[in-house]
Amino acid sequence: MTISPKLQLQQLILLQKLDDEIVEHRNQLADIPVQIDSEFKELEDKKKILSIAKEEIDTLQKNRKAIESEVQGENDHMAKAKTKLPAVKTNKEYTAILSEVDAIKKKVEGLEDKELEIMEVLEDKQKGLPAIEKKCKEEDSHFQEYKTKKADELDRVTKEMNPLLAKRETVKSQIDTVIFQRYEKVAKSRGGKAVVSLQENICQGCFQQILPQMVINVKVGESIHQCSSCLCFLYWEEVSETVMPK
Repeated sequence: MTISPKLQLQQLILLQKLDDEIVEHRNQLADIPVQIDSEFKELEDKKKILSIAKEEIDTLQKNRKAIESEVQGENDHMAKAKTKLPAVKTNKEYTAILSEVDAIKKKVEGLEDKELEIMEVLEDKQKGLPAIEKKCKEEDSHFQEYKTKKADELDRVTKEMNPLLAKRETVKSQIDTVIFQRYEKVAKSRGGKAVVSLQENICQGCFQQILPQMVINVKVGESIHQCSSCLCFLYWEEVSETVMPK
């Protein structure tokens, strides 16, 4: 059955609308994994902050224990040095031991000061940890909800697109094969846009002026015409005049 050019033009217009919707749906489907990945990175950032905080606390605790062990060692050393005092026989030996004890005391004081500093930092870190853990937990909960929401959206968009694809095949069957191939070629070269309106005498695909006779032919709509500049298929669209308020 031969399909009239007028009907084919109508089908081309419908095909373009369907393809626009299909592209929009495909873009949504492509965006969803990216959006999920972006949210996942937010969660990973929160987890990383929590992990760093725990590592810092662990390091501080280890450093504190190391200092405590060193202080104990120095105190043992000092006690051992003091046990020598009763046995010394000369002032020189006595002074040497006292100097050794004094040096150990100063070292212990320095270590204890350092331990106090660590304890202060450790206390602050431990106080701040629950808030970080809470944020991490909230982010995890948010991500799980977001992922479920996006999975539902993915399912919905897919279901919406299937009938569009089926309808496209039906519309395609109403278009001459050669014309459809030209449509596909133009659409591919122009970012998916192959059918555009002609408003007044301007092609809305490339915004070039169309020759008067072509404008008349497009207005009549009894045959299929393509813009000589961008090759888009043309159809006439009246431009409504904006009524200016008095």
